[in-house]
Amino acid sequence: MDYENVLTEMDDELLIVTLHWPERHNALNHQMRVDLLDCVRRAEVDDAVKAIVFTGHGEKSFCAGANIPELEERTLVTEMGPSATLRKDLPTTIERLGKPTVAAINGYCFGAGLEFAMGCTVRIASDNARLAQPEINLGQIPGSGGTQRLYRFVGLSWAMQLVLTGQRIDAETAASIGLVTEVMPQADLLPRAKELARTLGSQAPLAFVSGRDAVLRSTESDLLTGIDYERKLYAICMATEDVRESMAAFSEKREPEYKGR
Repeated sequence: MDYENVLTEMDDELLIVTLHWPERHNALNHQMRVDLLDCVRRAEVDDAVKAIVFTGHGEKSFCAGANIPELEERTLVTEMGPSATLRKDLPTTIERLGKPTVAAINGYCFGAGLEFAMGCTVRIASDNARLAQPEINLGQIPGSGGTQRLYRFVGLSWAMQLVLTGQRIDAETAASIGLVTEVMPQADLLPRAKELARTLGSQAPLAFVSGRDAVLRSTESDLLTGIDYERKLYAICMATEDVRESMAAFSEKREPEYKGR
């Protein structure tokens, strides 16, 4: 995969995707979003890829947010058009991808960058990370799902505070409110992200998607509806070859070989 501001490399079964626009602190512009969508869609159908790790170039920034010159060109008309739809689709596509994703947040993670990270299966951060939805400081609100996903991760009170003040929070605060799950020194961030991605990628593919979708549904439905949805996904998983393989591997004291069926 060859892109202008997105670097990709394989590490065994992991695809490492690096946002690479150092002079803009890895800000997201339109072409980067196009490239990231292309990248993850290719990865989804590539059997060699078991999981994806996203990070930012350098130690200062995961992604500083949207590219400000592009913001100056947006109007009511553009925000009802295809470019705005693409911005919304990027984190949603990652969130619903058939393979696990880990955001390794190094340094600044602001605005569209945080919205992008919230689409990932898991988020971990270096101890120098700073996270924010600062759009209010430009007279705006998050526009790529930030107001909706933030509430699901951190609850109403923190979502209100972050969206309406533009406040930057450090990595420890982000962990304490549930926005990231782990905090570690910068040097340990990518190795830990790879470790997590390998663990996630080693699970039975249909069980991974079912478990993830059941958890996501829990934020959208009442308890009994969610439990009924979980029950149906459980039944589907029970009918898969992977369940039989897992049970056989357990009895034979070996690692399972999942086929995703």
